[in-house]
Amino acid sequence: MFVLSLSGRRGHGRAGEDRIPALLSSLEGLDLPLAPERTAGPEALVLAGRAESALEVLLRATEIGDLAVGLGIGAVGLPLPGGVREISGPAVEAAAHALRAAATTSQVPLAVRAADQRHQDTAVDAEAVLRLVGWMIRRRNRGQWETVRALREEPGATQAQLAQRLGVTQQTVSRAMKTSGWREESAAHPLAVRLLSMIDLTSAR
Repeated sequence: MFVLSLSGRRGHGRAGEDRIPALLSSLEGLDLPLAPERTAGPEALVLAGRAESALEVLLRATEIGDLAVGLGIGAVGLPLPGGVREISGPAVEAAAHALRAAATTSQVPLAVRAADQRHQDTAVDAEAVLRLVGWMIRRRNRGQWETVRALREEPGATQAQLAQRLGVTQQTVSRAMKTSGWREESAAHPLAVRLLSMIDLTSAR
């Protein structure tokens, strides 16, 4: 299982802004075993059963910005409780360790930890890929953001369809796609999923 512990980063973003409501709203509709919840202060906890879902949570958190993210991978206590704040197990502890590590980084506040120490090398590899993806996301301007978000919501849409949806020209969409690094970022997603899945599938349960 994948446990994501997220925290607002002090000293970043507008003073006093609470990012957790925006995060929880952005996660609505995702296929998650339990609903994400705020834990204490500017913090939240998310449980994902699949690597693809964990990646989606990471992407959405990075898009919101000013959130440190710790991803722990491993076993959780079963049966699952009624609420995500009640979950326990090695993956929860790994997520807490990962969040502490993420909070000390300056560029992309994200860390990955495997509950099973035998898989830490793979966790390091996954973290490297995810931080690179996060760095690309953080560099986008508003126009690039809007285009990429539309692409993520409608992967099969043509540039003309996206332009109509966004109220811009097709040339604007084409330029945003080229300069946003979207193709390069999305090409790294399958690798991130494979690395995360490798840890999950071979973790002690």
